[in-house]
Amino acid sequence: MNDIEAIRGRLNDNPGRPVMTRNGVMIMFVLAVCVLSGCNLPTPGSPRVLGDVDYASAFSMGREVMGQYYSIASADPDTGIIQARPTKVEVRPERLLGGSPARHLATLRIIIKDGRVVAYASVVLQREGSAIHRTIPRDEDNYSGVPIGTPADETAATTPEQNELWQTERYDHPQERRILDDLYKRLHSEGK
Repeated sequence: MNDIEAIRGRLNDNPGRPVMTRNGVMIMFVLAVCVLSGCNLPTPGSPRVLGDVDYASAFSMGREVMGQYYSIASADPDTGIIQARPTKVEVRPERLLGGSPARHLATLRIIIKDGRVVAYASVVLQREGSAIHRTIPRDEDNYSGVPIGTPADETAATTPEQNELWQTERYDHPQERRILDDLYKRLHSEGK
């Protein structure tokens, strides 16, 4: 009897004790990896403490910096939110044969937190998705060739912009850092 058989014999002698097989260990390892990998989701936006600056100058400089990267849709000094218009961007196709259009939605938020001025930049990369519900026949379609719906039931009562379906793909953290770094440098280079 070799050592492995002796160990198996000792484990099998205790019927109340569960035996962990190699397959059981692998299943536990894969399960742990799956659970832990789900915890590392991308966060929306990047923060940056702007240092010793006042809120008004940080907001006006933030609007100027965002204007260099994107076209500004709105800027509200009361809320501290600077919103850019959607901007089409060129990205790697997500499919083998072509890809759907992509755009950036950028927001810069300037707030006072614990007596310090903090900027949060959020740049979302979105792709235009297909409206899958338009290609699947509805339950009430009768297939007899007689139309049972009006154009308003489909998409004729809306504008093409309302019919677009954009899906968030990821957050563009490098672009967020570029905006925040540029804002920080410009705020601190003006005094020199």
